[in-house]
Amino acid sequence: MSMSALCLLFLTLVFVFSGVSKLLSLADFRTTIERLQMPAGRLRIVPVLICAAEIAAGAGLLFSWSRAAAQIAIFTLLAGFGYAVYQARVVQNQEIQCSCFGSWSSEALGLNTVVRIACLGILNALIWLLSEPVNLFLMPAQEAVLTMLSAGGIAVISLVAVNAYTLDSLQAKEGTNP
Repeated sequence: MSMSALCLLFLTLVFVFSGVSKLLSLADFRTTIERLQMPAGRLRIVPVLICAAEIAAGAGLLFSWSRAAAQIAIFTLLAGFGYAVYQARVVQNQEIQCSCFGSWSSEALGLNTVVRIACLGILNALIWLLSEPVNLFLMPAQEAVLTMLSAGGIAVISLVAVNAYTLDSLQAKEGTNP
């Protein structure tokens, strides 16, 4: 199994899942953007465009002819998400629910979000700089299935870990954590 293919599929899953789940809970995502009080957030199409960009960037990683543009889009999206955290925590000094993965997770924009953005950015940079050319569609079937299952498993474990950490943080904040 190619590590480059695994990382590409992981990033694909993260960005496509994030975009689709935000679309499915668009009202929550719209509320998050409105609470950030950014000028572009006043346009009702902006949340839909962000979701579409995430889906397109994730899907673009699958094809060698679109991979470089997809990776640039991912860097741009991550920079925007990082700016959103800065806007919420530093400029406005308020706790804003992130809706990073739609209704699948709920956490306040903060350090956990920054760490996730940094990890995804570093992974994207490593793929950009160090990976060998990968054509996911020319892999042997067995290797492709194994890579997809592995990437899916890592993505699910990551989502569960984020939710567990968020739940633990909320319980600690409320004082209900034994």
